Amino acid sequence: MKLRPIFYILLFLTSGQLSFSQNPTINEKFIDSSYQATLNYTKEDSVKVELLNKLSAKYVTEDLEKADSILLLALKISEKIEYQQGLANTYTNFSSLFVRKGEYDKAVDAINQAKIIQAKLNDDEGIIYANQNLARIYIDLNELEKAREILEENNELLSNEPNSNLKASNHFYLANTYSALNKVDKTIENYLAARSIAEHNNFQTGINIANASLGGIEIERRNFNKALEYLLPALKSFQQMGQTVNVAYSYQSLAKAYLGLENTSSAIASIDKAIEIFKDQELYKNLKDAYDLKTQISLKDKNYTEAMEALQLKYAIQDSILSIEKTKAIKEYQIKYETEKTEREKEAALKTAQLNALERDRNQKLFIGTAIIAGLLILSGIFLYSRFREKKKAELITMELKETQKRLALEMQYRQSELKALKAQMDPHFIFNALNSIQEYIILNQKNLASDYLGKFAGLMRKYLHHSDKGLISIREEIDCLNIYLELEEVRFEDSFKYNITVDKAVNQELYHIPTMIVQPYVENALKHGLLHKKEDRKLTITIQEVNNKIECIIVDNGIGREKAAQLKKNRLDNHQSFATQATEIRLELLNYGKEQKIGVSTVDLYDEDKNASGTKVTLTIPYFKK
Repeated sequence: MKLRPIFYILLFLTSGQLSFSQNPTINEKFIDSSYQATLNYTKEDSVKVELLNKLSAKYVTEDLEKADSILLLALKISEKIEYQQGLANTYTNFSSLFVRKGEYDKAVDAINQAKIIQAKLNDDEGIIYANQNLARIYIDLNELEKAREILEENNELLSNEPNSNLKASNHFYLANTYSALNKVDKTIENYLAARSIAEHNNFQTGINIANASLGGIEIERRNFNKALEYLLPALKSFQQMGQTVNVAYSYQSLAKAYLGLENTSSAIASIDKAIEIFKDQELYKNLKDAYDLKTQISLKDKNYTEAMEALQLKYAIQDSILSIEKTKAIKEYQIKYETEKTEREKEAALKTAQLNALERDRNQKLFIGTAIIAGLLILSGIFLYSRFREKKKAELITMELKETQKRLALEMQYRQSELKALKAQMDPHFIFNALNSIQEYIILNQKNLASDYLGKFAGLMRKYLHHSDKGLISIREEIDCLNIYLELEEVRFEDSFKYNITVDKAVNQELYHIPTMIVQPYVENALKHGLLHKKEDRKLTITIQEVNNKIECIIVDNGIGREKAAQLKKNRLDNHQSFATQATEIRLELLNYGKEQKIGVSTVDLYDEDKNASGTKVTLTIPYFKK
């Protein structure tokens, strides 16, 4: 299950840690005046610490360097006056700052320091807040069991406060964690507990978001009528409260539920309302997902024109988001490079100064020694000459090493260029094969099949172009491309071809990355040479599993076998090696070049009990990378 964006709104509202007014104008005015008061007018040191901690909460989202300096000042004052509560609050805020910087080890250390102080002060509420912050860090690090244990500890601390908003927010955190752990019953249990507290406290926003979250779960469980029972009251209440963004999320969830019930007219009406709000709020990532859902609904409704329009709008927004993210990443890398360059130059200058000082000291001692003992001049000369020779020898070795490094770098660039050129050749080959199938439907005047095939082909091309400049993609993305490709082939073979893709649960499809489109050529080969010449009952299975820290992909077809395929090829007039096969072999050589862990391929002929050819089994062993 995925996190729902509305979940964070509830945590923000129920955490009890809002530092400033909800009015933006008053907020800025308060920050400016409090900053001056902190530095110039406040006499009580403990008050200074509290003001500085509140001030840091604003700058931690805008200016990390300024937030860091503010918290250091708060820490210094707290230590000076031995203000323990101030120390605990400052360490907690430092934890948030380190999370923003991506320094999670430091964030964990800071929050643990806060917990130690709060335990000494018997501050149970402070410990609970600290635990929630620690749990959020572990969720970010995907250490979900640790997050769960900490939040369950909070529930024990809150056992004497059954109806506090703090306990409600803890149940929401637990629901979120259990959702990520795919424990549906526990997820529902905690959402219901949070809703019960919200109802007792008449906290309508909490009730609404619990209902919306439960509705989302029921959609995933395909209990669509049950989902509507949760979602419709939530939508109505969000509308009454004027929570526009949550209204949009509710319409999006309702569209999914109506799609599941095959009520496409209600689904279209709901998703259109969500799209209108996302446009108005400029929430482009949500808008992209909404257009994707509208595409699915329109295809279900067989409204291919509307589906194509929604798909084009989705990709237009996706391209804009990618462009913005790339520009931002380039700027961040540029700043990081300039900073590191300045630091290296400072270190180099310092080392040069130290070396110069050492050199001067040595020369001075050498001069004094030479002046005192004239007889040592010859020995000193021999010594210096020996040093000179060693230095020259070291310089020659250094030059040879640099030349070797340059040569290896050029060779690696050459290999990468070969790989890119080969990939560029493979792209039109793949496109040509697909367009042949579309042309056949058009010639046979099968317009509906041609339209379906063209729509899927457009989607596949979009994915293929999106991944074309990537060296690695996730296993999830590879499987998505394979699914679309095989759906195209399933249409082309009509009812005589079935396929199945199975992925072992131990394989992390999002985290594990493999070379782009590494499996597809072997699947295409199985179809073209194994199954194409079989008249009926064509079957293809693809199994993906993790074996010895590698991804093992097993492709099995029940085709005519390699021996018969080779015989048919021999009988053809244009007897030559397939470009796809040759290109795949060259690509494997380039990918394996200079690598310790190589991609392995093994092919086994399958036979039935009568020793007749019953298909082919290809096993790919692929080292994966974690991203």
